[in-house]
Amino acid sequence: MVASPGEVEAGLAELLSLVAAPLRVGVSPASSIAAATTAVADDRVVGELTSRLVDAGRSGDDVSEVWRDYEAGGEAAAFVARAWALSERTGAPLADALGAAEQVLRARQRTRQRLASAAAGPRASMMVLTLLPLSGPVVGLACGVAPRELYLQSPLALASLGLGLVLAFVAWSWSRAILARAAA
Repeated sequence: MVASPGEVEAGLAELLSLVAAPLRVGVSPASSIAAATTAVADDRVVGELTSRLVDAGRSGDDVSEVWRDYEAGGEAAAFVARAWALSERTGAPLADALGAAEQVLRARQRTRQRLASAAAGPRASMMVLTLLPLSGPVVGLACGVAPRELYLQSPLALASLGLGLVLAFVAWSWSRAILARAAA
């Protein structure tokens, strides 16, 4: 099962907090990663990543490359890779770089949650308005008119049924596009 961007960002932020804490008290990056591995070894998002990070740290390989190559992490892992590489290049404290990256990932996660909450009402309205035309046959049945009599007795009724279905699909597609643009 593929993790959502929000799950990836949350998992990476948690991993960064676990790695940064020992770094702040002088533990080496390889040992910090190894210590964090025990806490997240079974995590479906970052469990595999931590074992590769430990291997790279122990062998002296470029750890930022492991972050960059972590495809499941997407843009969030690439962001951490850049923070890690920048720290190595400039000599800035790695704990501070990882702490800042963690804050950014958590802020992205909060923003994503706020957007989902803000879009919940319009999504519900979209679904109700899209499904509303389906109430026609139910009302017809309640009034004693079968859907076949209601829609298939005349060419005009059949044309209005087809037009209604097309317009409902267009409205639904348009609403999805508006919500997608608002969330982007």
